[in-house]
Amino acid sequence: MGHLHNVKAEYRALRRHVDQCIVGLPEAPGVYEVLKILFTEEDARLAVRLPHVPVKLGVLAARLGESEDSLRPRIDRMADKGLVFDFVRADNGDTYYFLAPPVVGFFEMALMKVRTDINQKEAARALHRYMYDRDDFTKSVFGGTTVIGRALVHETALPPGDSTDILDYEKAAAIIMDARGGSLSLCYCRHKAEHMDSPCAHPRGNCTALGVGADFNVRHGHGRKAEKSELLEVLADARSRGLVQIADNIKNRPTFICHCCGCCCGQLHALSRSGLAHAVSTSNYIATIDPALCAGCGRCARRCPIQAITVKPAHHEPGKQHVLCGSVDESACLGCGVCHAACKKIALSMRRRPARVLTPENTMERVLRMALERGKLASVLLENPDNETAGRLGRLVDAVFRLGAVHRAMLKEQVQSRFVGFLLDAAVKRKGKWLKSV
Repeated sequence: MGHLHNVKAEYRALRRHVDQCIVGLPEAPGVYEVLKILFTEEDARLAVRLPHVPVKLGVLAARLGESEDSLRPRIDRMADKGLVFDFVRADNGDTYYFLAPPVVGFFEMALMKVRTDINQKEAARALHRYMYDRDDFTKSVFGGTTVIGRALVHETALPPGDSTDILDYEKAAAIIMDARGGSLSLCYCRHKAEHMDSPCAHPRGNCTALGVGADFNVRHGHGRKAEKSELLEVLADARSRGLVQIADNIKNRPTFICHCCGCCCGQLHALSRSGLAHAVSTSNYIATIDPALCAGCGRCARRCPIQAITVKPAHHEPGKQHVLCGSVDESACLGCGVCHAACKKIALSMRRRPARVLTPENTMERVLRMALERGKLASVLLENPDNETAGRLGRLVDAVFRLGAVHRAMLKEQVQSRFVGFLLDAAVKRKGKWLKSV
C-alpha cells in the first residue's frame, strides 16, 4: 500500500465511496491514476458526498447544506463530464441526480465523445491498465449471476416459426421501435483501442442509447440525437459486420444497445480472456451444429467473437482422412446468432435453450439483484433519504416481490432491519400472498 503515500485524501475517499456502488472500484494498481485524470480535486470532494441512487436536487442541496442555485451549476458541469448522471421525470419535470458508477458510467463517458478537458490518450491507457493488468475490477463488475448486459439473438438467424414467437424485449429492432427516443455516440471500446494504437475496422459512431439514456447523452453533449430510422440502419450495418448486440439487462425500457466486436469489447473480453462465464447474460437461444451437414470449414468458428466454437475431428477410420466438424461449447455460447450467417451449408441453427434465461423486469430489480449478490445492499436501500416516497417505495416493493427464493434469503441474511421487514411484508400484502421461503 506504499503507493497511497502520494495519493491525496480526496482521491482515496473517492475510491472508497465509488467502491460502495454495485459495480465497485477495488483497490488495484492504476485506480488513482484513472481517478486523477477524470476528476479534478473539486470534483472529487463533491463526488464523495453524492449518492449512488437518484435524489432530487432540493434533497441533495439540503444534505450538502447549500442552496439549489449554487449546487446546480456545479453538478451540471460534472454531468457534462459524465461523472454524474441525471434524468428528468416526464410527468412533473423534476430532475434527479446521482454519482455515475464506473460502468456503465464515467469510464465509458471519458471516451464517448472527443474531448479536450482531459487527455484521452492518457485516459485510455490508464483505463486499460486498471481493467486488464489484473482481474480485480473485472471480477467486481462481472462476478455475480446478474450482470449489466445481455446478448440479443439476431432474429434473422431464427427459423420463421421461432422468429414470430420471440418476445419483443429479445429483439433489437423491437427495442429500438418501442423506445421514446435515441442517440448515437462514439463506441468507448473502439475509441479506447484507437488510443492504444490498435484501431478497429468497425465503425466508432454506432453506440446506441435509448430513452432516458439518450436524453442524458443529448442534454450533456455525450451523443447526438438519432431518429429510429437511423438507429435501425446502424443495427442492420452492425449485423452485416457480424457484431454482437448487447443490451441493457432489463425487459422494460432498456437504455442502451451496444454493437460489439470480439477484438475491442470489454464485456466480451471478460468472457474470452478472464473466463467469467456470466459476464454477459445469454439470449434464450443457443447455436447447434448438425454433424451430417457440417463441412468442417471453420467459418462459424472464425466468426464467433468469444471462441465458443471450435473445429474438431468428427471421427477417424483407419486408412481414411480425419473428417472435421464444428463443435459448440454450450456453456460459453452467448446465443447471439452471429455464427449463423457464416455457415454456407445450412448446418448451423439456433435452438431455444431448455430453460428460459431470467431477465430482470426493470432497472430497480436488476440493481437490487446485483446489490444482493455483491453485498452492496445498503447503498441501494438505505442511502437515499428520498426513497420513502410512494412511487419509489412501490417500485422497490415490486422488485422485492420478484426476487427468487435464493435472493430473498440473501436479502433476509444481509440486512436484519425493520425497514427490510417492512418491504417484505408490503410485498406480501401487495400481491396477496405470503413469501413462505423467506
